[in-house]
Amino acid sequence: MKNDFITNENMIKCIDESNDGIMISDAEGRILYANESYLIMTKLDKTILGHYIDEYVSKGIITKSTCLSCIKYQRTYTHVHHEKNGVEIITVSKPIFKTNGKLEHTITNVRDISSYVNLNQNLVEVNEKIAHSSNDIKCGDQEIIANSPEMMQVIDLAKTVSKVDASILILGETGVGKDVVARYIHKNSSRAGNRFITLNCGAIPGELMESELFGYTPGSFTGGLKEGKKGILHYAQNGTLFLDEIGELPQYLQVKLLRVLENRVYSPIGSVEEVPIDTRIIAATNQNIKEQIQKNKFREDLYYRLNVVTINIPPLRERQSDIIPLAVHFLKRYTSKYGITKKLGLDTLIQLQQYDWSGNVRELKNMIEKMVILSQGDTLDFPSNNNMNRKEMSKYKLKEYMERMEKEYLFNVKKLFSSTRQMAEAIGVDHSTVVRKFKKYNL
Repeated sequence: MKNDFITNENMIKCIDESNDGIMISDAEGRILYANESYLIMTKLDKTILGHYIDEYVSKGIITKSTCLSCIKYQRTYTHVHHEKNGVEIITVSKPIFKTNGKLEHTITNVRDISSYVNLNQNLVEVNEKIAHSSNDIKCGDQEIIANSPEMMQVIDLAKTVSKVDASILILGETGVGKDVVARYIHKNSSRAGNRFITLNCGAIPGELMESELFGYTPGSFTGGLKEGKKGILHYAQNGTLFLDEIGELPQYLQVKLLRVLENRVYSPIGSVEEVPIDTRIIAATNQNIKEQIQKNKFREDLYYRLNVVTINIPPLRERQSDIIPLAVHFLKRYTSKYGITKKLGLDTLIQLQQYDWSGNVRELKNMIEKMVILSQGDTLDFPSNNNMNRKEMSKYKLKEYMERMEKEYLFNVKKLFSSTRQMAEAIGVDHSTVVRKFKKYNL
């Protein structure tokens, strides 16, 4: 059915009557349209039409243009303007692309938000309220910061299953905090006084995994210790063993792990003796295990043994009310760690909320640390290289991009410490890792 109302004339009339200011530019920043509300809030007039937005920036008439940032980074950009008369204006510029992916226009929305809250004067107070209103749940030397209903459900389930000794499978994307939830379960269990041991099944080559997990007797194989070696299962006795990235475990070891779960015994390599074991096993993966089963890459019987209880941790982008509490938490951690006084500005808070967080909590933590180290002045600046445009994204593969970020991070951390050992301790890695990375990046 044809809608006769949707014509250029009617649409322009509706936009003209909008309380929000609206401005449209071309891909070079030339102003094509501005409604009355935009002109009133920006204190400009109709003579701006046909002119380029950077003319007004260079003259100091506009202090910061989200339109130009939107064109430069080809993504939505937000800024809050604090006017001398106490008025708070938020501007949001969004790119509009042609079908071939090239930028065609930007549309900028301007809104007076001072009637809702004086955000500038209350920002510190708001940050403190956010930080204290979130649920900080202690877990050893870590905390689970939870403010969203989704994460509170995860914690409630984790607390419930911690009281029983069933096997648990934790699912979730990389960086959501599967290890933190596993440790929380251990700390709330009857095994809390014993060891919590983590083994990353994807970090150790398959040929070494068996000896790491089960240990071996003297003379079992060439190159082994002559006195033999105790495996992780030995050291996890009466405690909790957290098998991270269980989907990476080789199939022949899946068979041996299944036997451990079913019979509660294991045999070191080279031994026929069965060693009784009393260990709780928590497994985790970021893979779709059911798809792995269909592809014959993961044993179905092991899946059901591990999957007595499943805890699914949602990605950070699906629990947005956790973002700011987590950001404030990490800000406190890293300002204390580096002895720097910083605060989160409103622009950065908004951009943190809008960011996609493909790396989840781990990415947020790393970004806050990066901003604490790199930001000039007292307010954290959202890093511009997290706003790569489409050309940059297509130019760099994920591995290359991560290496660029790692090199930049190490280069800046290097400025804060006099030795690689101090650096290693500060950023929480082995000294050998720092030395290897410095050699790799020629630092």
